[in-house]
Amino acid sequence: MKQVLTGLMVLLVATMAFGQGADQLINAYDLFQKGEYKAAYDVCKPIVDANPDYAGAVFLLGRIFYEMGDLDNAKIYVDKSIELDRANTEYREVRNTMAAFISKLSDASRLVTSADYEGAKKLYLEIISENKNFAEAYFSLGVVFVRLQDYSKAAEYMNKAIQMMPSEERYQRQFQSLVSQVLAEGTQLMQRKNYPGALEKFQQAASLDSNDYRSYYFTAVINLDEKNYVKAFEFSNRCIEKKPDYTKALLVMGKSQLKLNNVPEALKAFENATIIDPQYLDGWINIGQIYYLSKDYTNAIPALNKVIEINVNYETAYEMLGAIYIEMNNYKDAVTALSKAVQLDPKSTTSWLRLATVQNKLGQCEDAKVSANNALKLKINWAPALIELGIAERCIGNKSAAKQAFQLAGKDLKWKKVAEFELKTVQ
Repeated sequence: MKQVLTGLMVLLVATMAFGQGADQLINAYDLFQKGEYKAAYDVCKPIVDANPDYAGAVFLLGRIFYEMGDLDNAKIYVDKSIELDRANTEYREVRNTMAAFISKLSDASRLVTSADYEGAKKLYLEIISENKNFAEAYFSLGVVFVRLQDYSKAAEYMNKAIQMMPSEERYQRQFQSLVSQVLAEGTQLMQRKNYPGALEKFQQAASLDSNDYRSYYFTAVINLDEKNYVKAFEFSNRCIEKKPDYTKALLVMGKSQLKLNNVPEALKAFENATIIDPQYLDGWINIGQIYYLSKDYTNAIPALNKVIEINVNYETAYEMLGAIYIEMNNYKDAVTALSKAVQLDPKSTTSWLRLATVQNKLGQCEDAKVSANNALKLKINWAPALIELGIAERCIGNKSAAKQAFQLAGKDLKWKKVAEFELKTVQ
């Protein structure tokens, strides 16, 4: 392709009418020979703009476009140079070489369509060796490597194409679409609990685009579910490195830290999530639970109230608040919280029991009897509920019913001593 000096110089000598245009064309040609195609373009294009019938300049511009990987413009300008100088065999030879190159591209595309990926790979590599600046070949080869499941090579060639032509939005769109497709395949496998297959897909996605946070997040989720807490933490951390404001990754990080007994670090992760998104429900739930379990009620109460502010129907928050208020001897607020809890979840045996307990403490014996019986409907002969039922019946004055409840409770060895003590009060 570069053996054109003789024909070009003959043309320059024969076109003295173009004056300094010929000198500039020699300069452009020197740059072209050195492989400085952009610089050659910057010199040659103004010559053609000023003298559109200058065959030598038009021909050189076509060759520059070819070496820059712009086949469409290369064909336009080389064809025009042939029209301007039909006797020049050199122009036709170059045009034939370009036609052969384009034919190879078509052949490679057909091989991809017919799923002959090894053949397509070989041909695209030949194409790239002939024209190292043709971005389309790099991108197409990247797609072929995806079909061959060599995702590292796919990323290498596709990113090369994107770097070569950053203004070509199509490459970036297709690349991101491909990454998203692999991730979608992984999430489908994850939903079916095919974790080995899903992890393989997420690894492929990470190989394609190491900056995409999603592959690390899904990998962290799987490891958390599989009780691989160290890996869950590692991958959630990698996700956050790519996307610091991703609250879901902070949630996984916090949960994995909790499982690793790193409570302060877990709390920090959950709090960071709520700083990023003050309305992040899962973050506040976990903060409230940590403070509740550690009996730090000063911090637990506002966190749980924040949960209710975000989701007024979140039953567990009311249940925990009720338990906290019982511990604090704040029975009035305990009744309010627990009444809401059983309203939202009538099958919560724990909430019914706690409500019966606090109603008994407030002397609301009829209400306590109802709550205890509701717990017993869900959990027959449940000793702690029988104790509260007995206390309520005793308060109302139903001694025989109270005795019966305490006697049944006493059959549970864990509650036998409590039941015997209470039974003595109604002898």
